[in-house]
Amino acid sequence: MRRLVSILIALPVLIFASTNVSLDLSYENGFKWTGELSESVWLDEDWQFNCRAGVGKGFGIVHTGIIDELKKLVEFYYIPEANLSGKVGPFKLKAGILNEERGPGIDKLFLDNNSRFYGFPGFSLNYSRNNWHVESLWLRINDEKSFNYRTVVFDLGLLKIAYEDAVVYLNEVFNPYYFFVPIPTIAVQEIWQYQEGAPWRDPSENANALMGGWVEWNFGAGRVYFEALIDDMSLNRLLGTGGYLNPDKIALLLGGEYRTGPWRFYGEASGASAYTFERTSSNVPYEYTYFSEGAIEDRMIGYKYGENSFSLKLGLERSLGWCSLGVMYHYLVYGDRTPEEPWHGEQMPPDTKWLIGDLTEEHTVKVSLNTFFGEYGGNVDVWWNSLDGIGLEVKFEVGF
Repeated sequence: MRRLVSILIALPVLIFASTNVSLDLSYENGFKWTGELSESVWLDEDWQFNCRAGVGKGFGIVHTGIIDELKKLVEFYYIPEANLSGKVGPFKLKAGILNEERGPGIDKLFLDNNSRFYGFPGFSLNYSRNNWHVESLWLRINDEKSFNYRTVVFDLGLLKIAYEDAVVYLNEVFNPYYFFVPIPTIAVQEIWQYQEGAPWRDPSENANALMGGWVEWNFGAGRVYFEALIDDMSLNRLLGTGGYLNPDKIALLLGGEYRTGPWRFYGEASGASAYTFERTSSNVPYEYTYFSEGAIEDRMIGYKYGENSFSLKLGLERSLGWCSLGVMYHYLVYGDRTPEEPWHGEQMPPDTKWLIGDLTEEHTVKVSLNTFFGEYGGNVDVWWNSLDGIGLEVKFEVGF
């Protein structure tokens, strides 16, 4: 009887669920693998439940509760997404465990899902009307750090223009001012900090606020896009008035793609000046990161290569009907990157810096083969990296 009840409960889920199963095998300085299940369950025509979970081995993550015999195959499990999404009239809502990205390019400046195996409690509210939409997103990063991202996008046909801002703040789970008040977050922050005589003044309401935006022009056979992020900028330098000059902390991204017949060409250049995304005081941990440990590329909230870096990606793809073949070249150079240590452990310089400290250069050439047969798909990637040598990745997917 209990088995029958369980089947009846699960039957609607099986009928209305969209499921994708993938297996990812890779080798670069060691063997790694992940197996992942992604599922979307439609609750009605407007609402659905989304979940993504997996297991893996070889990433330096080990669940201490897994028995030794099982660790030979599986070392950890992860759940990066589990959320409810839907719409009510012109509003779209999403709440639960989120793993989000925003931006027009291959890489993102403000928000990217670099954490990969881990999602964050949060919710987003999106309002659309005619040719524009606005979104406000909140994430709880850890016990002392929260994050808000907002954007307004105007779709003018061939041209799209977007404003973006973001803020990392401390010792508050949720600040409604950053979510609802329709002025830049850097101005919201100053409500508490710089209004002398105001009874609500609170200098401890310190935050790391950023602003910028992107523009994208589509011309039929392709598109060109540009994105900018400003962490801090010296107005005295901008206005040419001299006096106090602090370093400009900015990140820029320029890219595009062009299609002709079965061919696709693309390229993207991006970078960030030194000190961008860093904390500016040793005892105020509002650096623009998800985690305080691990590789920079795995813990940045936004631009994955972090401060003091430059990236160039060039690629070519050829569609062959049931598959596609591609080749990509990636050049990356970066200097000191210390998001938890202000000014790289030195005094604040009077001017903007870029690619300082001990520089590391990486060259990567990757060849990719992607195949798809209806609900079945997969890809094979082979690459050479000037620091890590040859790598291989094989991925299989099936949807039902």
